[in-house]
Amino acid sequence: MEKGGELSALQSLIERSKHISVITHEHPDGDAAGSSGALVHYLKYIGKTYISLIREPLADTIAFIDRQESLFGEQAINAIEKSDLIFCCDFCVLERCGQPYKALKDSHAVKVLLDHHVRAENDEFELAFSRTDISSACEMVYEILRELCPDEKSRKDLFSGQCGYCLMCGMTTDTNNFSCATFPSTFNMASQLLSYGIDRDEIIANLYNNYRENRVRAFANFLSSDRFTIREDGLAIIKVSALDWHTFGLKEGELEGLVNVPLSIGKVKVTIYFREDEMTIRVSIRAKRGWSARRIAQKYFNGGGHELASGGKLFIGKDIHSFSEIDKYVEKIEL
Repeated sequence: MEKGGELSALQSLIERSKHISVITHEHPDGDAAGSSGALVHYLKYIGKTYISLIREPLADTIAFIDRQESLFGEQAINAIEKSDLIFCCDFCVLERCGQPYKALKDSHAVKVLLDHHVRAENDEFELAFSRTDISSACEMVYEILRELCPDEKSRKDLFSGQCGYCLMCGMTTDTNNFSCATFPSTFNMASQLLSYGIDRDEIIANLYNNYRENRVRAFANFLSSDRFTIREDGLAIIKVSALDWHTFGLKEGELEGLVNVPLSIGKVKVTIYFREDEMTIRVSIRAKRGWSARRIAQKYFNGGGHELASGGKLFIGKDIHSFSEIDKYVEKIEL
């Protein structure tokens, strides 16, 4: 990583700061949990005292990644207002932080971006560490922390514990267990963390072999009904209504991976998964190489992300009248 000047500036900011906040995006996924959690572990490791982890409660399926206490709601807003340095992990547009957006936008604290998404140039961040040729925000944080550690002994001390565990978890989830968005640096990171003693077998067991029975039954039901359709052009659609969600007693995170299943079908080029959520419809998009999930997210779903994995949302009453009109809405989508 060749960013000597920016790394020196970052180190100086950390040393001078009296109250640091680490914040990630709304509905945090594994990469958000891992990158934010790892950074907080590092700040504690170097002796910083006043640190606030601002993050919505993690879904049960990924809560094992990082069990540090986090703030949300009014507590989060109060922490932001007191901060003189704020790290933004795994999101490059301030609005994506959700409920504390106004406090974050109005804050006079120095804001530092740690991310891996395509972003428009803007002045929301005083310092930005963001590249698209890495797997995840966790990999970005890993590279920075390696450089900030003064020697190999301190790296081993830091990465052999919960900091390294968080990073391996987040990177594993964002690459779908190394099946996408992997680079030579990704495997180097994994190899180093394994050499420091991180137990990847335990991580895999927790991530992929620890779901409740109703998740499997929900998958089977959705994929064998008219909630799952495939267009002639190779676009697969999965729809999960609020009623479906409650019928199966699903919890946040339990349908993680459903959007990837149709890509195992040869003729499917892109999958779009819709989930009704109060006054919005959450949208997840996955694509095979040669097709752009990002373009579809930006053009049709107020979103963005990576070329093969993106997300967005539709606002009920603005973009669409009701969830029942999804079939009509997707007619205009061109691959």
